[in-house]
Amino acid sequence: MDSTGNRAVEPSPAERVRSVLGAAHSLTVLANSQQHDLFGPDLVGFAEDGIRLRTPADIRLVRETEHAAGPGMPALLQWTDLAPLAVRQRVRAQVRITGWLHPADGATGDATAALLLEPRQVALDTGGADTLVDPRELAAAEPDPIARHESGLLLHLVEGHQDHVAALTRLLDPYLMLGVAAVTPLALDRHGIVLRLEHHRDHRDVRLPFLEPLLDAEQVGHRIHALLAASPRGGRRRTRTSGGH
Repeated sequence: MDSTGNRAVEPSPAERVRSVLGAAHSLTVLANSQQHDLFGPDLVGFAEDGIRLRTPADIRLVRETEHAAGPGMPALLQWTDLAPLAVRQRVRAQVRITGWLHPADGATGDATAALLLEPRQVALDTGGADTLVDPRELAAAEPDPIARHESGLLLHLVEGHQDHVAALTRLLDPYLMLGVAAVTPLALDRHGIVLRLEHHRDHRDVRLPFLEPLLDAEQVGHRIHALLAASPRGGRRRTRTSGGH
């Protein structure tokens, strides 16, 4: 019997978007035929009335938003989620949110301003067709509890525990490893770990679901050890393959 049962083995599209936004240190705003690139931690937050942006107070986007008439200034917000480790095709996902941009009450500091986006359409692109996410589902979703720690955890796994990476590949069906030139951990979330299996000309991404979802970053090592310890008794784990994760 599959120990994962009918529970989720990967984040929902809304959870995935929330995680991308929560971990991002950059975003691009397209508004009034201008592109504005914002950098830094905690660029976005969620409120009942929309998505709050933290921006430098002296940029042109803030001034133009203050003078926008009608329902606000039409804007497109874009995020790109890159794999923390060097792999072929590092873009794991792209998020695009369109809506109306307004000034928001309360600046976040002397040199910063707050803007509010009322989202109208949310799209998640994971390398194939866009998946549309209901803005209400996005507002209700929670980011993955390890999204902000994922980069460091994957780097630690590769630099200090290559034996674990090799052991994880032994949980896969042997045919998946035929012709594989390199294996790199691509993604990590509360539901499981994704391995990038690279061939000379293409690649395959394979998800290994944890026996139980984790609650925080401190449980990652335990969940990986549990996967490895359970394999001799339970046989090979159910996996999910795709062009993304």
